[in-house]
Amino acid sequence: MGMLFKSLALGIAVALAGIVAMAIAPWIDLEQNFGLPWLYGSRGPVAPPPEVVIVAIDEESAAALGVAQSSHDWPRSLHAELVQFLSRAGARLIAFDITFDVPSSQPQQDRTFADVIATAGNVLVTESVSKDTLALDNRAGKQVASVVIERAVPPIPIIDRALLGRAPFVVPKAARVDFYWTFRAGAADAPTLPVLALRAWVSDANPAAAAADDPQRERIAQQLARLEGGADFAYLNLYGPPRSARPVPYARVLEAARGAADAGSEGAALAASLRGKAVFVGFSANSPAGQDRLRDDHRTVFSQEDGMNVSGVELAATAFANLLQDRPLRRLPPRSQLAVVVTWGLLLALVCGMLRPVIAFALAAGLAALWLWWVLDRFARDAVWWPLIVPIAVQLPLALFAGVWIHYRATRQEREAIRQAVGYYLPKSVVNQLTGRGGSMTQGNRVVYGSCLATDVSQYTTLAEGMDPARLGSLLNEYFAHLFVPVERSGGIVVDVVGDAMVALWTATAPDAEVRRSACGAALEIAAAVDRFNREAPAQRPAFDTRFGLHCGGVMVGNVGASGHYEYRAVGDLINTASRLEGLNKLLGTRVLASSAMLEGVEGLQTRALGRFRLAGKTLEVEVVELLGVAANCGEDDKRRCARFEAALASYLTGNWAAAAAAFSAIVAEWPADGPSRFYRDRCEALLVNPPGEGWQAAVTVSTK
Repeated sequence: MGMLFKSLALGIAVALAGIVAMAIAPWIDLEQNFGLPWLYGSRGPVAPPPEVVIVAIDEESAAALGVAQSSHDWPRSLHAELVQFLSRAGARLIAFDITFDVPSSQPQQDRTFADVIATAGNVLVTESVSKDTLALDNRAGKQVASVVIERAVPPIPIIDRALLGRAPFVVPKAARVDFYWTFRAGAADAPTLPVLALRAWVSDANPAAAAADDPQRERIAQQLARLEGGADFAYLNLYGPPRSARPVPYARVLEAARGAADAGSEGAALAASLRGKAVFVGFSANSPAGQDRLRDDHRTVFSQEDGMNVSGVELAATAFANLLQDRPLRRLPPRSQLAVVVTWGLLLALVCGMLRPVIAFALAAGLAALWLWWVLDRFARDAVWWPLIVPIAVQLPLALFAGVWIHYRATRQEREAIRQAVGYYLPKSVVNQLTGRGGSMTQGNRVVYGSCLATDVSQYTTLAEGMDPARLGSLLNEYFAHLFVPVERSGGIVVDVVGDAMVALWTATAPDAEVRRSACGAALEIAAAVDRFNREAPAQRPAFDTRFGLHCGGVMVGNVGASGHYEYRAVGDLINTASRLEGLNKLLGTRVLASSAMLEGVEGLQTRALGRFRLAGKTLEVEVVELLGVAANCGEDDKRRCARFEAALASYLTGNWAAAAAAFSAIVAEWPADGPSRFYRDRCEALLVNPPGEGWQAAVTVSTK
């Protein structure tokens, strides 16, 4: 459930990131500058609708007719011929992407052109838009602001009166044209040429439209109503590279108009192809050099590397064709875009947050490919522009990165939990070693100099026999808590726990008195802690009588085992000797015993030499010393007892058993609980009863553990 909640939180974060990105200008620009070209490039060119024809004023026509390249300089008598032919051919609508706001040098041509326009009754022209800056002054005559006022410049009156309509065609002055204005707010919110052309297509004022039996009239009427109440701009649904509409050269149309071809020829076929069509007339160069002579071109996503752009008349025809088919490029509505990025964000988050990174990457890549296909399919089929850049370039990387981070954090937490769990069974240094590197389990095994502490509880077997297992387990956990803390605090590690017994180890690279002192100090601290543990025990709980053994020497520490089962162990005679010393406490009636080597160079401790012992199962003798406590904390009574014991032990070592027995008996009389004195008293008395032969050795041989 934790991973699910994290994934949901991630989904909300990714969704919010998508929402923010959709509202920030840089990402909006990326959607338009990179997403839209990719969609067009992936879709490729499509055929424009057959209802729209472009008559191109191009280099070919200018050369054939012997006129200037500039369409504004062409004799209007030529335009009159063109309109007359188009009208007779049955063109439903004629639109000039040419302004006629300046009288020609031959007024008669203007009148002839106007008469032909009026007769046709279905001609539209483009009007230019002028911009005037109005300065706003205060009472002192100082300019405080300025306002730009747009004004439509109509054709000359004689032509204006003959037209079916006039309107500007306005596209943004940007590096690339992706949309146009359907209505121009700065020009009294007037419709622009594509919208006016759509009105004229179904207007009863248009004789050709009124005579046509068009089943689309009702749909177009509804579409016009939506346009009136909609946005003031529309995205262009471009059909392809420049001249994709296959414009017909102006001169070729005039040749047909002048009867250069007989009936049934190419000219007649051309005339027949114009029936019922919307004909747009304007400048459309067929080469980059030609368009450079008269800049009436616009950069689009289909502009070519050689500099060839889409002409203004082709853009106007495209805009009208989009409206006629009711297929302008539509961006997904804002609410739908929000729904998309939220849903997409949640989906990606669930995938990337719930699944392993490798699987999440693969599935996310599949989802991204599916999304690209869907967006492209909607673009190609329905001319609907779904979000592309934000889901793929913003949300997808964010979800993948966050998903990896979540899994990384979860893995770290799991690893830390494992480390913590294993740390209950192994020293922290060993856990770090095992989790920090792979390889053989025995790779980290090493031989070191160690100080070993072995502990055991007297009468534990009897205690365990009469106690409920659950209660016994709980009691042992509480007991070991008093043992482990001093060990860890002094730099030692617990290497083994069996029943009530514990083995702890302090290691160094070479013999070190400070390490031995730490082990001795831990033994004394544990003894005091066990005493407190026993004093604070409820009356019904048995006391723990803990014994200690200390020894030092070389030891191998590491993982010991085989066949998939290993345990961390300290291996060496050091461990056995410490364990035997712990067991010797039972024989001597002591609590903390150490080898003399363990106390070599260790200052500040109150000790008592107990002689040499050959411990059970061992051949070498060990000089055994009792550790009584910190010297500064021991009273004069303890020191006096140790001094008298030392004198008595000297008598024993020289073979004066009678004197030794008397001395040990005197110590026992004064300190009845002194176990070593009782042991040596009894030993001396036994030697007096059964004297040994020659070669007697003072070392005591211990036959039991």
